[in-house]
Amino acid sequence: MQIYQSNVVADFFRSRANPDVGDILSNLKLQKLCYYGAGIIAAVRQNDARPPIFSFEMMAADTGYSVNCCQNDDQAALSRQLFALSRLSWRDIKSAHRHGLGTEKMERGSIKAPLPASVTEDVTFLVLRFNGKKAMIGYRDGRTFHILLLDHKFTAYKHG
Repeated sequence: MQIYQSNVVADFFRSRANPDVGDILSNLKLQKLCYYGAGIIAAVRQNDARPPIFSFEMMAADTGYSVNCCQNDDQAALSRQLFALSRLSWRDIKSAHRHGLGTEKMERGSIKAPLPASVTEDVTFLVLRFNGKKAMIGYRDGRTFHILLLDHKFTAYKHG
């Protein structure tokens, strides 16, 4: 992770202030913004150092991409993979190979399967693997990985 000089961070905040609409950036306000920014960075680093929590809350049961649509061997492989991943930190997962215990980002436009309406446009999709190259598609929020789709038939997204 890149470390920035304090004057670079201050210049970043100053460049976004617009005095024409009443954005006045006092020294105290600038100091508070830098303090809050440091807190956010610390929280992200802390989340990366801890293992993931997996959630199926957002997974729709009737799309053909849920746990109950998988065969028994896929369900067992999913369980084993979640157990293995829960023993690693997010930092370890991010540095592992994408077709092993690692992850990769996926563009929303690549996904052909229906997504829950509650998934907003700003979500960054991630893929984790189970049972070979079968994909768990979801998104990360802090430590939690929300699993949305299980691509057990390789039909949920465009395979390049």
